[in-house]
Amino acid sequence: MLLLMALLLGVLGIKAQQPSTTVVIEQIAQSMAVDPQGNIYAVNDATLYKYAPDGTLLYTYNDNLLGHISSIDVDNPLKIMLFYRDAGFIVFLNDKLSPIGDKVDLFSKGLTTISLATYSTKNELYLYDESNTDLVILDFYFREKERVHYNFQEFHPTLLKDVNEKMIVMQDAQQGVFFFDNFGTFEKNLAITTEFPVQIIKENILYVKNNQLNSYNYVTLDARMVTDISDVIGTIQQVLISHNSIILLDEKNIKIIRI
Repeated sequence: MLLLMALLLGVLGIKAQQPSTTVVIEQIAQSMAVDPQGNIYAVNDATLYKYAPDGTLLYTYNDNLLGHISSIDVDNPLKIMLFYRDAGFIVFLNDKLSPIGDKVDLFSKGLTTISLATYSTKNELYLYDESNTDLVILDFYFREKERVHYNFQEFHPTLLKDVNEKMIVMQDAQQGVFFFDNFGTFEKNLAITTEFPVQIIKENILYVKNNQLNSYNYVTLDARMVTDISDVIGTIQQVLISHNSIILLDEKNIKIIRI
C-alpha cells in the first residue's frame, strides 16, 4: 500500500519520503477537508475542527444557532467558507476560525432551495439551486451575477467545486463528474461513479470505489488503481491525499498515514 501511495504522490508531483507511523485523531466527523497547507478540517454536526498536518488540534468553531454545517471550502485557508443548507446561511472564517464580516443570508435573497455552495478565489460564490436545476453565481457583494439553467436528467449533485479558477466541477454519485467552464457552460461528463466525494489535485481525480483508491487524469485520460484499502480497519467514509500523507475518515477516527 505504501509503495503504491508513493507512486501516486510522484504522479502528483509530491516528494515521497520513508514510511512513518500512523497518527490517529479520535474525532467523529461526517466529512473532512484539507487545505493547501496540509491542515485538516473535520465537520461534526455544528462544530468545525481544524488540525495541523501532524494531527494537533489548533482551533474549533461552533454556531449552534445555524445548526448543522452542510459543507466547507478550505481552498483559501485565509477565507474558509461554511455552508449551512438548512438555515440558508454562508459564513466566512479566517485561518484561526474566527468569523470574517457578516453572515450571508441566502433566504433573504430569495435563494431558498440552494443545496450546494463553493467559494471561488475570484471572490465569487457558486451555488446550485436544486429545485430549479440552476447554477447561480454571486459577485463580490453577494449579488446575483449570473444564472445558468441545466436540463440534465436525474441530476442530483452532491459536490460542487471551483477548480483552478478555470472550471467548475459537480459530482453526481450515479452519473459521474460534470465539468463546466467558469461561466457555468457544460463541457463534459466523466462516468466516475462513487458514493464517496472525489478529490481533484492538479489534473487528477482521486476517488474511492470497491475498496480501492483510484486516480484518473482528465487531460491524458490515464486511469489507474492506486491502492487497495480493504485492509483498513473501520468503515471508510472519505479519503484525502495531502502533501506526503493519505488521510482516512472512518466512523470513529481520522487516520493520517505519512509517506
